[in-house]
Amino acid sequence: MMERKDPTEPAADTTRVVTVGLPPGMCRRCVRVLSRRVSDLPGVVSLEFDVAAGVLRVGGRVNPAVLRRAGLVPCPNDPDCRRLG
Repeated sequence: MMERKDPTEPAADTTRVVTVGLPPGMCRRCVRVLSRRVSDLPGVVSLEFDVAAGVLRVGGRVNPAVLRRAGLVPCPNDPDCRRLG
């Protein structure tokens, strides 16, 4: 028997943030190109570039394996990760 959820119940928040290391010294053009590439991936809801810290935070239901296939290396669950991809 399959249990159905009550449609009046609010949906569970399944948004998460995956942190990706960025190379140092990214210019605006590089950020725009990377933004277009990542925003087209399935499950991506938001992008937050912190070029000074060397990280990109990807919000949504994005699979880290999809980011790896796109050439990005997800960091451990540390907001201050500076690993380069």
